[in-house]
Amino acid sequence: MEESHMGKVELRRFLTGAAVIALCGAWAPAALAQSEAVSEADEAANADEIVVTARFKKETLQDVPQAISAFSEAKLDRQAARNLSDLAPSTPNVNIQPVATFPNSAAIHIRGLGAQGIESTEESPVGVSIDGVYVTRPVATLLDTFDMDRVEILRGPQGTSFGKNSLAGGISSYSKDPSLDQGGVQAEGTIGNYGRLDVKGAVELPLVRDQLAVRLVVNKQTADGYFTNRLNGDDVGGQDKLSMRGTILFKPSEALTVNLKGFLVKDRSSAPGGDSAPDRTKLHYLIFRFEEPNDGPYTIGRDFPSLHESDQWGLIGKVEADLGSVVATSVTGYIKTDDFNDSDFDGSEINFFPTFRLQTHKQFSQELRLATDFSDRDDALSRLNLVVGGYYLNQSFKLTQAFPTLPVLVAPSLNFGSQDYVQQSNTAKALFAQLIYGVTDKLNITLGVRQSWEEKDFFRDPTGTLISPSRFSSRAFVKPIAEMEQIAAANFAANKAFKNAYSRNRATFKAGIDYKFNPDLMAYAIYNQGYKGGGYGARAATLTTAGPTEDNTSELWEAGFKGDFLNGMLRVNLAGFVTKFKKLEFGVFFPNPNVASGQETASQNIGAATTKGVELELALRPVSNLNLGVNVGHLDSKYTDFCADLNGPQSYTTAPTSTCGGKVTLLPNGTYLRDEDYTSLKLVRAPKWQANFTAEYTIPLGSAGDLTARGSVLYKSTYYNTVTNDVQGIAGDYTLVDASLNWASADSRFRVQIWGKNLTNKTYVAALTPTAQFFIQRFYSPPRTYGVTLGAKF
Repeated sequence: MEESHMGKVELRRFLTGAAVIALCGAWAPAALAQSEAVSEADEAANADEIVVTARFKKETLQDVPQAISAFSEAKLDRQAARNLSDLAPSTPNVNIQPVATFPNSAAIHIRGLGAQGIESTEESPVGVSIDGVYVTRPVATLLDTFDMDRVEILRGPQGTSFGKNSLAGGISSYSKDPSLDQGGVQAEGTIGNYGRLDVKGAVELPLVRDQLAVRLVVNKQTADGYFTNRLNGDDVGGQDKLSMRGTILFKPSEALTVNLKGFLVKDRSSAPGGDSAPDRTKLHYLIFRFEEPNDGPYTIGRDFPSLHESDQWGLIGKVEADLGSVVATSVTGYIKTDDFNDSDFDGSEINFFPTFRLQTHKQFSQELRLATDFSDRDDALSRLNLVVGGYYLNQSFKLTQAFPTLPVLVAPSLNFGSQDYVQQSNTAKALFAQLIYGVTDKLNITLGVRQSWEEKDFFRDPTGTLISPSRFSSRAFVKPIAEMEQIAAANFAANKAFKNAYSRNRATFKAGIDYKFNPDLMAYAIYNQGYKGGGYGARAATLTTAGPTEDNTSELWEAGFKGDFLNGMLRVNLAGFVTKFKKLEFGVFFPNPNVASGQETASQNIGAATTKGVELELALRPVSNLNLGVNVGHLDSKYTDFCADLNGPQSYTTAPTSTCGGKVTLLPNGTYLRDEDYTSLKLVRAPKWQANFTAEYTIPLGSAGDLTARGSVLYKSTYYNTVTNDVQGIAGDYTLVDASLNWASADSRFRVQIWGKNLTNKTYVAALTPTAQFFIQRFYSPPRTYGVTLGAKF
């Protein structure tokens, strides 16, 4: 479906909602608008001058010559943000939502490119880092926002100053550090519909004044889930998550700072709610005659235990030493994650395709940086900021997956289930440098380079072992990882398993120029390269389908300006960009004469795309206490090369020809594989238009505090949830409305917030996952949610 403009109905809704929200300031008396009182809105406006470190240096958001959005703790609170997905509406051309099948994982798309996979063999096009440590796997990346000091969203490839290379963008989160001179306690509780109950607390204590302090944080989140199982009436998709973090801050002198953080996450949530989209060409219907009943998007069928258990713990250490003209920084990270997930993968009450998934994953990283500081000089070196450094990463995982019914589907006479195995280790190293030089007081140039080396060792045992009996539903039948590792070694010795490895290196570059016309107006232009390392197919059945794929690459050209006008009443940030992606990976059919069918499916590097766009971020304060915000993203994304077979073997009366100069292969059964031109397809989750309007109005109540009304309206034009643009996965052309009413005491120690999200109860398809010839998993958006949050600080 080609879209040239906003849907008329949704446009009217967007404008109507925006107009209603804009009236937040109109009903207040004019005299009140001119009040000299210092309100929460005044303080928030000043506090939102966020300091970021996207370029390895501390600078305000307006001083960074690239497209970046940042969220302070105060801003996160005002948005009633619970996790990263709540930040996307306020960021142009960004989509963040839970991975459909793993709700504690983030599916992030920036400027038309992203991914929603969960395999540890895959690297995400959008990187995520926690307190400076790059997270190498997608699971557990839907980070909570409680106790966050700030979150930075960088749009566009990050090839020099973002931990590991990133193809499309990056998200950096930074937790709060304790104060060295003042203790404190913070508590927060939230009650909402669908059984939501969150309890959060933080305490910090200086142990040695100005030298040693600690901070402890606990966050418990629970909810019943939006979905109801039609078989027994139980809730599905609930949350039960406990997060804890501790920080030790040690500053023995002005020249040395040591920051140690440890965190633990225990997730015992239900598997996500979703159904099986009707499709009579899939085995779900052909074998079982099952078709999803038309009983509403939030009524589903489940006949199999669905529990997602995830235990994650990590240590992060940062040491910063001021050596005079050079500041040395070390960031060390270790993260270990263990998962055990039961899943009714077919999304129905039919005992068709349940799975058990057991995995262990660990990563260690070390980054060392040296940054110059010549601020005390009065010569040319005073205008130089140089950062050089090195990066090391070691990652490994082991995964086994059990299928109670898979052998039975292949041969109904078998009374066995099956279990297979895969593991991979990855070592990445890099040297990098970034130079920022002030040619004049107004003109700066930026140059960056990163040389990366990467090695991956892959081991896959698709044979595994059989488990008796079939159709088991208890974890007791699932063999532990250590036993499956031994079975895999024996299968490898018998040529029933396979290994592969690669070693690669790549250089990426960055260049930019920025000019400050005055202290409030800057223009810039940048060129940046990024890449994503090639990966292996965790579910591959043969060495041919395992890969590895080649590296995906990207090149960005971006220009824009950032300015404050009308004595700070108006802020306008505008960016235009062109990004070219090459060697994109897609799952395709391809000929293989070494198998009986003559063909297989696997990810191959057969795609290229270009995305162009404009992003506007506008903040206006027309009168005291009223803050308006507008974020608009326009995206023109197109495939420039996409010649492949996405349909599989087809019958033709005469030999077909390729529509793009690709291959045509006759298979043993008389059908053909035929490469076709798919450049007309739309990129996944890449709406042409995304617009967000926000209004906040604060009424000062004197000694009684402040009362703030906030509303926001989000519009997204039509977009697709699958590479093949399946009709069942069309979404967009909708308007979402959120609102809140917040009271804060005069001393900011207490707050009460009444909030609501998706107030019009808009329902749309959030994700669609076709699974070979078996079925199509379909997941819907959250319905209307609302609640009350109480907070206190002492």
